[in-house]
This record gives sequence, structure tokens and C-alpha cells, in this order.
Amino acid sequence: EIYTLSLHDALPIYPTAPLIVESYGITFPDPDYGIKRLSSNYFVFEYVVSGKGTLIVDNVKYELKEGCAYILPQGSNHHYFSSKVDPLHKYWINFKGDIFFDILKAYGLENTYVFTHVDLTEDFTRIFELEKISLFNEDIYLKASEILFSCIMKLAHSSRQDATISFTARQIREELDKSVTNKITINDICKKLYISRSKLIREFKKYYHVTPYEYLLQRRLSFAKTLLKNTNKTIKTIAEMLEFADDHYFCSFFKEKTGMTPSEYRAAPLSAPAE
Repeated sequence: EIYTLSLHDALPIYPTAPLIVESYGITFPDPDYGIKRLSSNYFVFEYVVSGKGTLIVDNVKYELKEGCAYILPQGSNHHYFSSKVDPLHKYWINFKGDIFFDILKAYGLENTYVFTHVDLTEDFTRIFELEKISLFNEDIYLKASEILFSCIMKLAHSSRQDATISFTARQIREELDKSVTNKITINDICKKLYISRSKLIREFKKYYHVTPYEYLLQRRLSFAKTLLKNTNKTIKTIAEMLEFADDHYFCSFFKEKTGMTPSEYRAAPLSAPAE
């Protein structure tokens, strides 16, 4: 199942807009999913929520997994597809805009396609809210530009940060990122990485400035916000998906961190304060 709002060839396009939003949506897990484009007509920007897949761009292969994003430039030849065993669940937006070639180049990202360990759930939630503003590009391109620029800044920061973070800390984060919807303990990671509990916590906090447990809760909170805004899943189901003890604990935790209950957050407009 793919949710899509398409603007291309369906509605008038503002001719002088520096950004043209073609379409955006959510791809739900499908083992047969795959897309292939020759000389793409637009930029493709996608964020992997869960699952695995493969990306081939200009004959170079990349592995896709939870917590990674990829941006494929207009004019590129690319092919991406889901793993048969653990198919991709991802958010995406397609857009045109020559200015983005310059932006990517300015931040040294023009030759980088895949970025790991980024969290773009909040940004894509804002993208999906654009349809509540308007279906016309001339009404949304400024807001869309703001969101996309924010995403690119996160990609640039992630790219620079990853170059200075220790291999062990990145391994720990990767294990945590894979466990947003799976049960895991610190001892599980210690055994897998052959590291003591005290060293694991110390190494992770040195680079990410929070404990592994705090980081995992942050990731689960972020995913919970996306599920509340973009799905009809019950609060109890979301609590179970994110490995909270029960929905009462989930609601208490959510209100402590955001100032709203999950139901209030779901009903609130995007402009309402979330934290």
C-alpha cells in the first residue's frame, strides 16, 4: 500500500517558484516493491523508517536500513528495492528545483547519496501536513523549502559528525536504532559487541551526550509522534509497537516529554507546541 498525494500534472504550478513539489507519501512494507528511473526528472528524497533494501545509483550499490536517508539528484540513474525478508517502510518526497544543486554543493553533499543515523520523522510529519495548507504548489513551496533546507542541514551535520565519532559508539547507536520497535537491553548490546556495561555507557555518552537508554527513549518518542499524526493506530497498539510496558506508562511518559497526552497531540494542529 502506498499513500501518495500527487501534484504533478494535476494542479497548476507556479511558474517562477524555485521549488516544485511533485509528490510525497509513505511506502508501506512490500517485498515486491522497487523503483527504477533513467535520468530522473526530479530530486528523490527518502527516509527509511524500518526494514532493509538496496539502492543502486549510477552503478554504485548501497545498502539501505532503518534510520538512513538518501537524496538522489535530478538527472541521476537509480534503482532501489526492498529486501524480500524485511521490506522497506519509508517516507519520501519528489521535487524539482535547480537551487538545490547549489545548496548540496555548498555543504559538500553533492557527491553523497546515502546518510546514516539521521532522524527525519518530525520533518516528514511536517511535509505530510502540507496538504492541510493547500494542494497548490504556489501555496506550499515556501514552507516545503524551509522543511527541506532543515533536512539538508541535518544531513550535513550527520555527515560531519559521523567522521569524528568512534567506531564503537556508532556500533552502539546502530544497535539502538534497530531496536526502536524491538525489545533490547544494555546487556544484550554488551554481549553482541563484547564490551563491558560501564564502558558501553561511557563511550556512547561521550559522543552523543545522553545514555543509551535515554537515546532509545528519544527515538521511540519521535516515532510515536509520527505514528500518532500519520496513522490510525490505537494508543495501546503504538505503546506495544514501541515496547512500552503498557499504554498507561506510555501516556505518562509522552505527557512528561511533550506536555500533551498522545490523544491531545494527535488532535493538535501542527503549529501547536509539541515540547
